Amino acid sequence: SLSLEKDLHAYLSKAVSDIEDGLVIEPDGVEYVIEAGKIDILAKDKSGSLVVIELKAGIAKDAALGQLLGYIGCISDQKKMSSARGILVASDFDKRVVFAVKSLPHVKLIKYRLSFSFLEVTCSP
Repeated sequence: SLSLEKDLHAYLSKAVSDIEDGLVIEPDGVEYVIEAGKIDILAKDKSGSLVVIELKAGIAKDAALGQLLGYIGCISDQKKMSSARGILVASDFDKRVVFAVKSLPHVKLIKYRLSFSFLEVTCSP
């Protein structure tokens, strides 16, 4: 069975630099628990800034952006850092989310695409 968000989470836990070059997952940064909830992936970028990554299997709506912003605020307080930023990963984004992010320079939207390939299996004699 296909559990897209879980599969996306598992893949990116091993290949977070596919989202952005230089990202490295923080120790215990997968499903990182904070007061505001559970961050899907907590990473650091090339400059050492914390990056909160929120994954959505389908279209990301207002609530997903609100969730990400809450996590950024909470982790910034918890780690005493002002340079935390966020990345929202989804198959697509509600138009309001796209418009909102235009005024949020510390948030990036990343769209993923799936592709399947099929191979015929034959028996060898």
